[in-house]
Amino acid sequence: MKILDSDHCIAILRGQLDLRGQVAPEDELAITAVSVGELTHGAHKSKHAADNLARLDVLLSTLTVLAFDEYAARRFGALKARLESTGAGVSDMDLQIASIALECSAPLVTHNQRHFSRIPSLTLEDWL
Repeated sequence: MKILDSDHCIAILRGQLDLRGQVAPEDELAITAVSVGELTHGAHKSKHAADNLARLDVLLSTLTVLAFDEYAARRFGALKARLESTGAGVSDMDLQIASIALECSAPLVTHNQRHFSRIPSLTLEDWL
């Protein structure tokens, strides 16, 4: 399983990322519920909200949506405390996404290397 961050989903929706060179037929692609919220928010704010929401629905129908459950929440709390103690803060939403990826032992596919690279043991990929 590979977990797509919002930036990669946006690139897919805009036709700027072709997954054929990145994903094997047997690979499972996922997205976190946190990223679904980010993408839905962005679609609602856009000038073409109805069209963008429809396109988002099509994309989401092809992905597994991963919840921010109790285990991810506990990991979030521990990671947030650890990062705060070192002065390497990460936004709560990014930390929630990372916590889900860590709980699933799956790489996070993101272009936001600067923030996510602060999180210990998180495997990152960038297809952009």
